[in-house]
Amino acid sequence: MAPRKTTRSAPWTLLASALTLLSAPLLAEKPDATAKIVDGRLAPGEKGPFVVEMRLGPKWHVNDHTPLEEFLVPTVVTVKTSSGQLLLVKYPKGELKRFAFSDKPLSVYAGTVRFEVELPGPAGTGRPVALSGELSYQACNDEQCFPPARIPLSTSVEIR
Repeated sequence: MAPRKTTRSAPWTLLASALTLLSAPLLAEKPDATAKIVDGRLAPGEKGPFVVEMRLGPKWHVNDHTPLEEFLVPTVVTVKTSSGQLLLVKYPKGELKRFAFSDKPLSVYAGTVRFEVELPGPAGTGRPVALSGELSYQACNDEQCFPPARIPLSTSVEIR
């Protein structure tokens, strides 16, 4: 005997969908964070700096690169050349802020943050240098923090 094929009626499907929606937590808005390597031009012999710029929308912040609390995920910027050479990144100071979910002020970045990056030696190759990397961060608003995320970075820098 063949198994009976069951189909759900439209009212049952609608009721099941409504119960699923009501039992699921409301989705929070997606964090507003972007990052890029700001294009620059170097004269022969210059080492930089170049800038990785991160922009955070209103209400959003990320933790400083040196977390004050063990459970916080710091912002980490890595940039390397096409030959695989890791470049030095200079972090700006974070601003101390107090949030509803923290016992004490936290060191955070908000708004537009600029991380300086320098080439390790003189730039005199006479051709573009490819840079790539990523910015890892954890975006938070006043109520909660979201899972850590990464933004890929890449550009070609012209050396005059």
